[in-house]
Amino acid sequence: ALGQALGFNTIGEDLNWRDTWSFSVGTSYQATPEWVLRTGFAYEPSPTSNEDRNVRIPVGDRKVFTVGAGWSPNQDLTVDVAYAYLWETTAGVNQEGSALQPAYSAKYDNSAHGLTAQVTYRF
Repeated sequence: ALGQALGFNTIGEDLNWRDTWSFSVGTSYQATPEWVLRTGFAYEPSPTSNEDRNVRIPVGDRKVFTVGAGWSPNQDLTVDVAYAYLWETTAGVNQEGSALQPAYSAKYDNSAHGLTAQVTYRF
């Protein structure tokens, strides 16, 4: 409200995002009384269509693969580690030019690696 009172206008952009579902599956295997092994996979469709995708969030359909392990040397202590690899389908962005912005066209290949660790102590 202060910005409008000072004469600044609000700028908005309709991104046309849509609701999506996420699908995932995972499993744990108790290898020994001290060790548990885990793995999982997730699939998340993109909330943007090819026509509405822009350069600020150039996301494609996402897939995530995870592996991990937990070690409990006694009843009070657990150490967990996990690795995740995330990758997306190639996402194309084709924006038409305007008076304030030139035309833009690009393809994005997004991926990420994640490594986590956790120590739990029960008392």
